[in-house]
Amino acid sequence: MSFGDFFAKRMKRSIEKNMQKSTMTEENIREALKEIRLTLLEADVNVEVAKELTQRIKEKALGGYINEGVNAQQQMVKLVHDELVTILGESLSPIDLTKKPTTILLVGLQGSGKTTTANKLANLLKKKEKKKPLLVGLDIYRPGAIDQLKELGAASGIPVFEQGTQDPRKTAKQALAFAEKNGHDLIIFDTAGRLQIDKPLMEELNDLRKITSPSETLLVVDGMSGQEIINVTNEFNKLLKLTGVIITKLDGDARGGATLSIRYLTNLPIKFIGEGEGPKALAAFYPKRMADRLLGMGDIATLYERAMENIDERSIQKTMTRMFMGQYDMEDLRNQMAQMAKMGSIGGLLKMIPGANKISEQQIADGQRKLAIFTILMDSMTLKERRDPRLLKALTRKQRIIKGSGRSEKEFNELITSFEKGKKQVIEMTKSVKSGRLPNLNALKGKGFNRF
Repeated sequence: MSFGDFFAKRMKRSIEKNMQKSTMTEENIREALKEIRLTLLEADVNVEVAKELTQRIKEKALGGYINEGVNAQQQMVKLVHDELVTILGESLSPIDLTKKPTTILLVGLQGSGKTTTANKLANLLKKKEKKKPLLVGLDIYRPGAIDQLKELGAASGIPVFEQGTQDPRKTAKQALAFAEKNGHDLIIFDTAGRLQIDKPLMEELNDLRKITSPSETLLVVDGMSGQEIINVTNEFNKLLKLTGVIITKLDGDARGGATLSIRYLTNLPIKFIGEGEGPKALAAFYPKRMADRLLGMGDIATLYERAMENIDERSIQKTMTRMFMGQYDMEDLRNQMAQMAKMGSIGGLLKMIPGANKISEQQIADGQRKLAIFTILMDSMTLKERRDPRLLKALTRKQRIIKGSGRSEKEFNELITSFEKGKKQVIEMTKSVKSGRLPNLNALKGKGFNRF
């Protein structure tokens, strides 16, 4: 269970347990705050931050938020939400792109995800800001670090400058000259990490800072880190004058509260968060959106942005046209599933939908597994078979697909059954729309694609 899931479920339970009455009272406020503070601590939020957050909520609740006739749970959720936003930083802190070229120095401990983050950040700024990025490999100590950066860069179409194991200071100077000669307006330096802070590392990083004059010096921290990450952040900041933090692996099985305590305890803005392994799995950090997700309120804004970035509009329009013409087939279904996969995992998408946190982890896992199986089966079919699923009734075709996909007959039959029910749902919905009536969603509940 990721940090957001853990926090949202525990916080929701804490508020519901103590706010069952229609109005807020001093007694149920105090009881709720005890539960909230415990939830924060269990999520590994720093003790000082947990204390400050609950104190602020208490002062506001007892100081004028007790309104007769107003839903107590809603009032408490709003109070917690507002204070979470304050703790997390209140507003977006964008990358400073005013300097030409923009230089970004990524620093952090070994294993924090600097190398993959460097590639993700280059991808993001290339796409959203139309930058021409250059990745620079300066980690000569971790075996395979530069090769990893080169592989990531090649897959993303982003050039990597490296000079093997020569002194990183010399490589940095050469990279700046190379970037100027080749018109790169964004340079991201992937520096070496260590298992712990040591003097030689910090001296090297300080020299690199002086050489590169970075527009941004960003600390990359692992979302699974414990409370020690606060001290680490302060040590890096003391010497390097950090401009912000990037938190990785927030989608992992971690409490994560320590990393989200950084903003309040160090006054450094969280610039980005990483929630996946793909090159696009890096997003700008919006405090309000994070607070929404931590309270199980969803994140429709981020969901919409992700859809706009990943979905092929022409492909969707083509599928919609076919649906209205009654021509929906397995090729359309396969394309829809591929579009959805580009946006991320089912679990990640559901977190952004208000109220979807009620779906169990097992249900999500089952749905993700079923989508993967159905994709494998459809990939083992010919285009002709996907366009005309009636052909799949032939025993020889069925046996060939099952053998080629490595799946079972039961799974094949389940795909066919789900597709047929889904197609029936599509037909019923398009008929309703054509006739000017809204589709009866209750009547369709439990059928078709939500069976996936």
